[in-house]
Amino acid sequence: MTGFFLHPNSKEEIIDSYEEDIIVTNHAGFIVKASQISGRHYGIQAEELLGKSVYDLEQRGIFSPAITPLVLKQKKKMVVIQTTTTGQKVLITGMPFFNEVGEVEFVLSYSYEVSELLVIHEYMKELEQEMLLTKEELSLLRKEHLTIDGLTIENRSTRIAFETARNAAPHDVSVILYGEQGTGKSTLAKVIHNESTRKNGPFIEIDCETIPEAMFERELFGGGFEQKETGLLALAYGGTLYVKGIDQLSIHLQGKLSKILKERTYTPIGAEAALPLNVRLISSSETILTEAVSKNEFHKDLYYMLHIVPIHLKPLRDRKGDISALISSYLSQFSMKYQTVKELSDDVFNQLLHLEWFGNHNELINVIERLVVQSPSTLITAKDLPPEYRKETDEDLSMIHLQGRTLPSILENVEMKVLRDAQTRYRTTTEIAKYLGISQPSVVRKLKKYTDFE
Repeated sequence: MTGFFLHPNSKEEIIDSYEEDIIVTNHAGFIVKASQISGRHYGIQAEELLGKSVYDLEQRGIFSPAITPLVLKQKKKMVVIQTTTTGQKVLITGMPFFNEVGEVEFVLSYSYEVSELLVIHEYMKELEQEMLLTKEELSLLRKEHLTIDGLTIENRSTRIAFETARNAAPHDVSVILYGEQGTGKSTLAKVIHNESTRKNGPFIEIDCETIPEAMFERELFGGGFEQKETGLLALAYGGTLYVKGIDQLSIHLQGKLSKILKERTYTPIGAEAALPLNVRLISSSETILTEAVSKNEFHKDLYYMLHIVPIHLKPLRDRKGDISALISSYLSQFSMKYQTVKELSDDVFNQLLHLEWFGNHNELINVIERLVVQSPSTLITAKDLPPEYRKETDEDLSMIHLQGRTLPSILENVEMKVLRDAQTRYRTTTEIAKYLGISQPSVVRKLKKYTDFE
């Protein structure tokens, strides 16, 4: 029972609204109050409703059905859809107001045309979509706080790799990183170390590809009992040993490393006593070791000990979001380093974005530094690109295939390409809107139309 009571002749409760259709009836079903637009759905004036019985109006087909009898009977809020004499569909909500003894004294009803509600519904759907995109953008901005020097986290696959690394970091288990040269494996290994319980210990790296096999064992174990602390296993004590390019290690050395990891002890070359192994092993490989194991080219026991947490880093050509962020980041870094201000023209940016980048980070860094140093003006244009990175022909309207296509389909194709390019360069719909010179809701609608942005 509500504590609010509606009293006739109370000046504070006089209904005088131009915007809402509100009607008040008493317990006998007579209309005692009506707003100025009441009756518009029924083709009559508000004044004509005052004093009328809703039962009579229902019999005349004006109210079909009347809401008041339902509220009086159920003694609770009711909602119905009325069909008016003009054929309109109207959503009616009726609310009871009780007197001191708990009886329904008045019924207040308000109505909306169903077509108006559909418009509101569509608006709410658009608003909900924009809110969803805003949440995604906020989530993306929060992810930026996870960016560590040398590791850019924009692409979904990179984010998954980074989050996997963060989840594994506190657990003292082996991690193996897969990826081409220059994809950020060494940087990710340092991230794991820095977020582990061994972060205050040393981080030691050994490259299997650059150290000759004859020297590898001495480097790893140390050169004799008197010099036992010169080995990398001793230097990495209490910290992390990062074995880079473990797929390049010979089967003989793989077997020795497997035995060390299994027994958690090792014996320096020429020493008589074994030393405890207290390192966390992180390794990397440019090839998938599963194939090497199946060909007996990689030690099976070592494979299982290394493969507790495998993490894959895709090449830059498959990480457009990362390329976009890296281009901007390196451009800013080198502009600051050489005390200059440089900007990329849109065509140069898009051209860099779609290159293969077989050298991954190393190649991208090299190209951006060359552009910053060599371009004579503030704006870097296509003519500033190194010759090997220039396109032989420019993409223009002459490259659009016209045969069998209508102008609207061609324009849609162009619009879709522009939007996708803008989406890879800018992280939020607000930035895209500013870049394209259209409203943010328009960007949202167009992205929904052309992409899997949802």
